[in-house]
This record gives sequence, structure tokens and C-alpha cells, in this order.
Amino acid sequence: MDVDSQAPDPALFLEDLTRTGGLTRADGLWFEDCGLIILAEKTIFRVSRDYLAAHSPIFKDMLALPAPRDRDMMFGLPFVSLFDSADDVTVFLKALMFPDFFEPHPAPTSLAVLTAVLRMSHKYDVESLRKRALIHLSSQFPTQLHDYDSLASEKDPLWIAELKDVDGPGFHSLTALARSLSIVWILPIAFYRVCAFSSEEDILTVDHTLNDKVNIVIACRTLEGAAVTNMLDFLWPSPVGGCSTPSECSASKFAMRRHMESIRNRPFSRAPTMPLNLWRMSDWEGLPVCTACLESMKAKHEEAKQEHWDSIPEMFELPSWTELEKLKAEALN
Repeated sequence: MDVDSQAPDPALFLEDLTRTGGLTRADGLWFEDCGLIILAEKTIFRVSRDYLAAHSPIFKDMLALPAPRDRDMMFGLPFVSLFDSADDVTVFLKALMFPDFFEPHPAPTSLAVLTAVLRMSHKYDVESLRKRALIHLSSQFPTQLHDYDSLASEKDPLWIAELKDVDGPGFHSLTALARSLSIVWILPIAFYRVCAFSSEEDILTVDHTLNDKVNIVIACRTLEGAAVTNMLDFLWPSPVGGCSTPSECSASKFAMRRHMESIRNRPFSRAPTMPLNLWRMSDWEGLPVCTACLESMKAKHEEAKQEHWDSIPEMFELPSWTELEKLKAEALN
């Protein structure tokens, strides 16, 4: 009994593998007292059909079909042939059966485990696993500015570090997966990070629609250009009411503005600094201005950050933050 029209013909595939000895039993997922065998690529799993049926409506319906014909038997037991990768099936079954394999956020997990759980829990409608994976994912792609700001003081989880690694799959791989699974609320910040960590070649070759690719490329240019200029407007030496040292404050602002502008001149190998990450809290400490100017600058900077944050979804032709938060709440609650 097949769950994918592209899955190999069970009889022919098993005959060939039996002849060549190409079948491998899944390590840790072969239980002698269980009555269902799953075939994925060249790996076979022996698990409980009742356990799968209890957690997955898809497996429940599939296993409720009439008893299989002889050709759908293996070692005298019924089996199902899946078109999923053996790695994905391994992660999926371990996440289902072993509580400490894929624990809730903020427990650590790898990118391979997280993405496999997302794919498989979506495909086989395992709501508990899907929600757990979405919470992990959403924790690093917030829909509110204050949550984004708080990430700066936290250590990156393993799976985010893997995405940032120059030899890793890159954020563009995650945005493609999120699009395919309709996890839309993470896309503004996920696309934002694509602009920071992915090359144009990566963007143009990833499995996105042409419209997404165009929006990302245009946004990347905006984020390194006009958006940075607007974010740094608070450093212009404009008059501030109540300033006690106008000349000194103007000189300090101008010097800092020149320094921040120089950050744009980066080698191609270094990722650009995104507008929201351009000015750090510690930078205020190195700015010798009077109290009145400092308060005015902080207010202007916060206003510019919020304005920029509000514009991010529109850059990528996505719904507003309000609509995205509704989608997120529906999925997680």
C-alpha cells in the first residue's frame, strides 16, 4: 500500500533489493514485537501500526484500508512504502517515539531535525509535532520588534548557527521550506536574514517563485542603501532644544555618522549589517553628547526603528504584521 504515487512499486523494488541485499534495517527503529514495516529508500523500519495510527490521521486512514495482498507483505508482515527520504522518516519516527529526541523550545535541536519534523509532521498531520517545531522556528523569526531586539542578547540556537555558517544551507533554504508549508509569519525576518547572509546567486537559484526572488533582490539593495540612510538620520547634527554644548554635540554626531557610514564599505565576503542591527545599545556609551541631545537622538532612533520594522513585510509583498500575527496565533494555539 503506497502513500505516494511516485513511491517505488513494492513488489519489483523488494525483489531487486532482496536479490542485491540492499535493504538496511533502521538503527533503533526496528522493534521485533511490532507489526508494521515501513520502507523508505533502501531502509526498513519495524514499528507499531497502532501507535502511528493514534498520532497521525493520515496513517490511521491508510492503515484502515483492507488487508494487503501478498505482494504487500515483508517478513510475513504488512508494510507501507514511503517516498520520503530515509533520513526524514528516521527523524519523524524518533520524534514521535522518543520524548527526548525532539524536545520543546528552548531545548537544543539541529537544523536537520527541525526541518525534517516540519516536513513530516505537515505531510502526515501530526499536530503536536508540527506545533512544537513551529514554536522552535517562530522563536527566531519574531513578529514584534521588541522580541527581535531581545535576540541580540541571546546565544544563537544550534540550528540558527548552522544557517549562518558560510558552508551551511543558508536562510534561503529555510524560506523555501516555509513557503512550501505556508509558514508565512516567519517570512519577513527570514527574508530579511536572506539579505544579510545569502549571495545573489543563492537567491536566484533557490526554489522560490520569480516574484519572491525579485522582491528579495530589490529589498537587499534597499536594506544596504536607503534604509540605512534613514536609520542613521538621528546622527545628523541638527539643532536640539535645550542642548548645552551645541558645537561639541554637532561635532560628535557628525563624527559618529561618518563612522557608521563607513560600515557600508564592506568586502563582498562579509555579510552586510542590516539596518536594525546597525546601531547597538553599547554605541550610546561612546557618543559624547549632552543629555538633551542624547534623549532626542534615542527617541528619533526608536521612531526610525519602528518605522523600518513596520515596512519589512511590505518589502517582500507579504501581509502586514497584524495579519501575520493572526496566522501565527492560529497555528500555535
